[in-house]
Amino acid sequence: MRRIADLHAGEAKTDARDAAIIAEAARTLPHALRTLKLADEQIAELSMLCGFDDDLAAQTTQASNRIRGLLTQIHPALERVLGPRLEHPAVLDLLQRYPHQKNSLRWVRRSWQPSSANLRLVWVNALQQT
Repeated sequence: MRRIADLHAGEAKTDARDAAIIAEAARTLPHALRTLKLADEQIAELSMLCGFDDDLAAQTTQASNRIRGLLTQIHPALERVLGPRLEHPAVLDLLQRYPHQKNSLRWVRRSWQPSSANLRLVWVNALQQT
């Protein structure tokens, strides 16, 4: 499949691109594809692993929603800034370093300047000070 994919323009590897390449190969080169015969044990094991993955994704979403909800209760403006970036390691590190409202608001007042358009620099400066 890699050789067939090399015939298509673009370097980005996405699920949509992979699906289109496989579909085209199945349509034009059916002899290039082979079917897999999986034992029932293998199918059960794959199903179990997919279930674990789904559970972890759901737990991640729940934790993110809980953090976002707490940020909204504590400081709505801070949630608007940090909310879309909650998965970023720097945001999670800041929330761990300043877990209490008083400390986090003190950090924001001390670090944030209206002319400072680059939030990343504010984070870096705050992390270096601690």
